[in-house]
Amino acid sequence: MICHRCGREVDTTIDGLCPECYLEEHPIIEVPEGLEVRVCAQCLARHTGLRWEDPPESVGSIEELLVEYVLRELEENLRTLPDVDVRIEPLEVKGEPGGPGARVLVELLADSEWEVGEEVFTRKYHLRVPVVFALCDRCMKFRSGYYEAILQVRSLRGKLTEREREEVENFVTEVAASLLERDPMAYISDMEYPDEGIDFYIGSLNAARKLARRLVDAYGGIVRESHKLVGFDRERGKSKYKATISVRIPHFRKGDILLVDGQPYLVTGLGERCSLRHLINGEVVKREWEEMKGVEVLKPEPAVVIEDTPPRVVLERTGETVECYESDVDLHVGQRVYVILLRGVAVIVPEEYL
Repeated sequence: MICHRCGREVDTTIDGLCPECYLEEHPIIEVPEGLEVRVCAQCLARHTGLRWEDPPESVGSIEELLVEYVLRELEENLRTLPDVDVRIEPLEVKGEPGGPGARVLVELLADSEWEVGEEVFTRKYHLRVPVVFALCDRCMKFRSGYYEAILQVRSLRGKLTEREREEVENFVTEVAASLLERDPMAYISDMEYPDEGIDFYIGSLNAARKLARRLVDAYGGIVRESHKLVGFDRERGKSKYKATISVRIPHFRKGDILLVDGQPYLVTGLGERCSLRHLINGEVVKREWEEMKGVEVLKPEPAVVIEDTPPRVVLERTGETVECYESDVDLHVGQRVYVILLRGVAVIVPEEYL
């Protein structure tokens, strides 16, 4: 066979050309014109053409991640001749990763082999792929202060104390950080501190609902959700709403002793309802949160047992001698105990409740 271009007689031709002449017009590998990798400057997600893909969980340096992204892009888009074996070796990342608009250049060496008949042709190519930094959709929303829901935390009594406010803020920010590992929209875009409590502006309604649920699981309380029309999405043809999720938590915690309907109860559980155990007769009850708004938290005070049958104690605070309700607590003279005063009579608090 004769090559139409060089006139040599060869064993194999491709489109009338010998392999050498064919390679002069058709490289073994070719990077598509305009190929570049888009990476979010905030979260390092990669744009795949249709959507933003989160970075892998285990990431070394940013340079290593950019090289990995470029290799993926080449694997998906590199043009090659049939029956070609390609090995690509990263060489260098030129430039400094930065904010939106920054660019770096990833240089690589491609070693290619093309088998034609009994001959093998090798070529080396120096590849340069630009990486462009931008902002993904969710990071754009975060920077613009976008939110879908306001999580309002208040007390059942109406106003959080400074200590409660600090505790709630730490709790919500820690839970939101854990949710971010699976839900990139679970960010807190802003926080406000009205007199009554604290407001969290949450990126997604789903995340705000999860945060409210976790608050109630930890502290108990009431959750209410409302929605407000804020506009119309012309692209989707749907109305746009902002949600407000109100969580009202009690002013007491699990293990506290309360005066409920004139009786002393230990708080044994928090959740959709408040679980209580009567300190004298051991009765277990559950109350709706609306019933718990005005209950008083009782603080046990120390006393010393001076008689075990019938039980009597001396209050350390005042030196007053008071009788005690009968209980299952084993007592002996001289024992230090903690009591709750109920209409002038002491209720002994079991040690495991303190």
